[in-house]
Amino acid sequence: MCDDRIHGNALPVTHKFLSMMLSVRRASVTTALHVLEGNGFIRSERGIVVIRNREAMEEFAHDAYGIPESEYRRLMTGLF
Repeated sequence: MCDDRIHGNALPVTHKFLSMMLSVRRASVTTALHVLEGNGFIRSERGIVVIRNREAMEEFAHDAYGIPESEYRRLMTGLF
């Protein structure tokens, strides 16, 4: 969802920031990023997450992506 709101495919985020934003342990973020990286969806470097295959990542997310984004677009249409 962050990728929807930035230009380019590099997200300047740290594991600590992601853990605070998601209210999870930092170790859980690291584990999740390793899974995404292992599947070839992202490349994670110090302070940067680069989206490598967005379409495959959306498919992997199933219903966790798409419905909330459609509602966001509906609510924000015409505000900007």
